[in-house]
Amino acid sequence: MDRDSQTVSSLSCAALTQTPWLMLPSDQEDDSDDARCFFSLAENKTYKIENVFDGLPDAWCVGSSHCWMVVLDQRGNPRLFNTFCKAKVELPAFPCKMKPNVGETYFIEQLRKIFIVKAVVLFMNQSCRVVVIYGIHSRLAFCTLEDNTWTGLGDEGYRDIICYENQLCTLADNGSIAVWDFRSPFPTKIIRPSAPVSEIDHYENFPRNKFFTQSYLVESMGGLLLVYRIVGYFVNSEGIAVDEYDLLSPDDTHPLVCPYRTKVFNIYELDHKQETWKKVESLGDRVIFVGGNYSISFSIHDLEGCESNTIYFSDDNWKQVDEDYLYGGHDFGKFNLTDGSFETTDYCSKFDPPPFWIIPAPQR
Repeated sequence: MDRDSQTVSSLSCAALTQTPWLMLPSDQEDDSDDARCFFSLAENKTYKIENVFDGLPDAWCVGSSHCWMVVLDQRGNPRLFNTFCKAKVELPAFPCKMKPNVGETYFIEQLRKIFIVKAVVLFMNQSCRVVVIYGIHSRLAFCTLEDNTWTGLGDEGYRDIICYENQLCTLADNGSIAVWDFRSPFPTKIIRPSAPVSEIDHYENFPRNKFFTQSYLVESMGGLLLVYRIVGYFVNSEGIAVDEYDLLSPDDTHPLVCPYRTKVFNIYELDHKQETWKKVESLGDRVIFVGGNYSISFSIHDLEGCESNTIYFSDDNWKQVDEDYLYGGHDFGKFNLTDGSFETTDYCSKFDPPPFWIIPAPQR
């Protein structure tokens, strides 16, 4: 393992014992571009940190794993960054074949805002790899810290990536689970579990013209969980999802402001023998963190300040996050499975850049 891999791996292992922080935009308009606020769940306290990206101009976070962020600079070049110990590792630039066929200025803006669907750092077999889901077709690519390029995997569209049983595990758009060993562009195993009966399929409650789903894979106590997040495209102040054409009536001069909003979560666990998803009614003493971050589960006995049987979520609706100047990045909070209640931000608010869950690493 080279020096960069050793640094990334050792800091990430240390961070696993820490309660996550939520990285938020600075609360002062006159602060520098790389000032950020961090909300500590354990202390119920917000810290402001200047020079978060150590002088990297106009940095944009596209993913987080443990204490590491995958950050793009103003030219769209990726690197790993740990703000708590000011460690950074340059990654290979994205090759032309990964870039959309558009103008360079437009590409950089799109790359930084929506082109990278997911970016995670995986620590497997004494090696560190950065894996991304990218582009309009949600393709898969990875690099190691020793590489000078990105390598594509498969030809499907993907929704999430985790390390499960020390292997890369992916959730495809078609619902299949693929396992990879990085030595081949093809998966070593594909599981096609029967689709769970999701609430979004109940058209009378969650019609597809008003709702969409975000899907996450989570390892929990050795099991593999599938988390469905059901989001309303346009949700009014009473919490009711409305059609887009309802935003403007013939008498209105200004459309109603109805931000997208998460309405419910459903959780399923993979039955490996039957290759089916089974509904999970309770997480017990565990919590889950999902969003643009690496999806992860903890026991509340290992963390401070977290509620059991709860999902903590951040806003990763990249297609709509920058759609309106009045809202975006706002869809974060916590969902309690016991009573189905939410604690979220104000109805209409703007968080730019959007929040990310980060696990702080102890200072070296």
